[in-house]
Amino acid sequence: MKPNLTLLLLLLPLTAGLRANDTGHAANQHVATEHNETPTLADTLATQVQDIATSSTMSRKSQARLITNAVRLAITTAIEGIKDPEARLKLALELTTAATSAAPQFAATITGAVSGIPAIARIEGALDQIKEAVKKGQEHGDEPDVANPSRDHGHHEHEFDGPDKGEHVVSGSH
Repeated sequence: MKPNLTLLLLLLPLTAGLRANDTGHAANQHVATEHNETPTLADTLATQVQDIATSSTMSRKSQARLITNAVRLAITTAIEGIKDPEARLKLALELTTAATSAAPQFAATITGAVSGIPAIARIEGALDQIKEAVKKGQEHGDEPDVANPSRDHGHHEHEFDGPDKGEHVVSGSH
């Protein structure tokens, strides 16, 4: 089975459950497939991360755990079988930016999730590139979405803006 299809099948129940639990907010969400019949893996991950991040039925800790799992699963599935480290990292960075754009307030969670994937962590310079992808995602995520006002993340607290701002994320795989 293709990795994208596997990921989609594994994560659809999670997304469907979140949408059912949070129907008031989900009704206002923009569906990535409106203009594109086949959503990309980045679109799928962004939708899942956004659904988790905007759920009013979960604690922030639960949201962070689910986002970590979704990001790790998506990236691990996407890079499975890719031997070239540069190609693996490029795909991981694309997904990192998409996830962070969907939930910029979980930037530290996403950074930790990606940097904790052994196949990515082993690549020299990966952590700096992950941080840049997260920063790019935050900048994109902070821009008001004209097509979808419900995705306006402009006024919320980022994990990086707390009292520990500037501290480094340490991966458990080092």
